[in-house]
Amino acid sequence: MSKVEINSFMRSIVLFFVSLSILIILLYNHIYRDKVQTHQYTLYSQMQIASLTLHSSIFTINFVEKSKDKQLYKLLRNKKSLYAYFEIFNSKKYFTKVSYPLENFRNDIAIIERGIAHEIIQALFLAFIVSVLFSFYALYPLKQSLKMTNEFIKDILHDFNTPISTIRLNLRLLPESNPKIKQRIASAVDTILNLQKNLKEFINEDMGEREAFDIKSLIEQRVAFFSGSYPHIYFNLDMESKNIYTYKNAMIRIIDNLLSNACKYSNNEGNVSVSLDQNILSIKDNGIGIKNPKKIFDRFYKETSRGLGIGLHIVDKLAKKMDIKIEVRSKINKGSVFKLDLSAIMNQSQQTRQANS
Repeated sequence: MSKVEINSFMRSIVLFFVSLSILIILLYNHIYRDKVQTHQYTLYSQMQIASLTLHSSIFTINFVEKSKDKQLYKLLRNKKSLYAYFEIFNSKKYFTKVSYPLENFRNDIAIIERGIAHEIIQALFLAFIVSVLFSFYALYPLKQSLKMTNEFIKDILHDFNTPISTIRLNLRLLPESNPKIKQRIASAVDTILNLQKNLKEFINEDMGEREAFDIKSLIEQRVAFFSGSYPHIYFNLDMESKNIYTYKNAMIRIIDNLLSNACKYSNNEGNVSVSLDQNILSIKDNGIGIKNPKKIFDRFYKETSRGLGIGLHIVDKLAKKMDIKIEVRSKINKGSVFKLDLSAIMNQSQQTRQANS
């Protein structure tokens, strides 16, 4: 199951289970009250019989003088017992008082509560099973729809390869009489390729294998790639060679998306700086800035009409999988800086080197 399917599945289970649990608790609260009332009525009926037979193993039977404050034929309660007064046939002076110890009554209620609790647990367990099964049933169409959508996107991306390769091949055959036009076409092709890679990453859950590589060499390669597409951008690199052990393709996607945004939203004489200081990789630009930095990692969020709004979402998704913390600072018309904390990757790389040595 994909992450989206798992999240939808878990939310469905929680929604169904909580709803059923509330209904079960309300139902058993009513059942509990009904059982307590039934037990009290049973005790009162037994007291009536004991008042006639004057014999009982569970009740205490006494004779008390009549008075107006004594309520007949009603179950009463004090700190020590439940009791009731009954008339004695042909007696003008005494009532029969039948008592039941309050401690015994509390024990009876405790037995009822344990029984109710046991039934509630069984009902909640069944409710959980029903919630799981219903969630599977309810989300099956969504799963099929996502599967068909992913297959469709994969087919489209595969079909992109032939026309893109043809464009790049014929681009090399064009005369050098107008290099600006060639550069624009090459930039457009690179944009399509970057979009294609983003869409592949968007539907792909497999990050591949980890490998060792030099982070400086990798960034130099990516900067060289974007400097060809954005000749008006000045790139400044301030970092030393450092070998890391992580998912190289995922790191390329993160860097490419950040560099692509820095280039696309920079000024005509843009400046993009990339530095690595104490495991913090910073990518800084002097572009238009970001209005809502807290929303930029949301899927499909974008502040301009350009793009699909999935680039930074992919950055965030990959960074979380690779245990990279991202900090964003931005000022409108001043630029933005993305800081990637590679401490976890550096620690893993050091442990790998020690294990291999």
